[in-house]
Parts: sequence; structure tokens; C-alpha cells
Amino acid sequence: MAYHSTQSPFALAAPDALWRYACAYYADPDIAAACLDLQEHAGADICELLWLGWLEHIGLVPDTNVADALAPVRDHQARQTYRLRAKRRALKPLARPGSPLAEWREHLKRAELTAERAALGQLQALTQRGEGVRDKQASDAGLYTALARHLGPVAATQDHSLEVLARGLQPRMSLVNLSYHGPSDE
Repeated sequence: MAYHSTQSPFALAAPDALWRYACAYYADPDIAAACLDLQEHAGADICELLWLGWLEHIGLVPDTNVADALAPVRDHQARQTYRLRAKRRALKPLARPGSPLAEWREHLKRAELTAERAALGQLQALTQRGEGVRDKQASDAGLYTALARHLGPVAATQDHSLEVLARGLQPRMSLVNLSYHGPSDE
């Protein structure tokens, strides 16, 4: 895969490049809210949404075989991240501040974040191998369309969140040093 003209030659090779991108952009409250809304109401995977934004940032787009390339990542998410999230959420109404249950919930939250980081690492690795992605062409649609296609038919009911996310994930070089505080406390 050839580098796109807008792509840094280090963007794909830098360790944790996608993780750092995801942390920086997810720190924006509007982006986080849009991601969570799409997760809750459209079944979206936030790691995949942020990956699509990163692809746009480095001049790549999903290819026609993206679903096959994402299968191992989706399997990881189903086996690890989603299970941890379900357990953490189930504890929320029971975990009083300062209680042992609240401490256990925080452990689950950290484990969920670790699982998300692993998923982002898998997404970066498949991108580095050129699996499920290709160079962006002038004729390719923008990020909003890529996000809507990724979500499928349910995207029609999520226009506001898609717009916020597509606008918010536009490249902003000043965000590279922001930190991420982990999964929301929903």
C-alpha cells in the first residue's frame, strides 16, 4: 500500500498511533457523547468509529473486504470488551462510593479500557498490513458517508450523532497530547 500524500510516513508505524489518536479525540466531550450515542442506539463499536476517523486522518478508507478484516477484532470485542462492559454496568446501581463493590467496578473499568486498547492495537496492525483498507481517492466520499456506511441502515436514524462525529474527527494536530480517562461511567 502506498502512502497517501496527506499521510505522515510515521503515522502507521508509530507504536500506539491509533491509541493516541483515539485518546486525544475521545477526550472531546462532543465526540465522546456522539460515540456513546451511536454505541447505545446503533450498536456501533466506538473503537471502530475512532479507527474510521484515523483512517481519514492518514488518507485511507475501508475497502470492500473490511468486514473480513475486522472479524478478529470484533471477536475480541465480543469475548472481552463487551463482557467486561456488561459486568461493569450491572454493578453500577449496586456499587456505593467507597464500597468494595465500587472498587471491583473500577477494576472492571480498567480491564475494559485495556481490552479497548488491545482492540485499537489490532485495528492499527490490520491497517499496517493493508487489510480492509486502501488509499483514499479523490472520488471517495467523506467521513460522514464512511461512518454511515459502516453503521448500515440504522445510520438513517442517527444523523445528528454522525454529523457531530464526522465534524469532530476532522484532523486537529493540537490534540495529540490529550489524555484519555477510560470508559464513561454510564
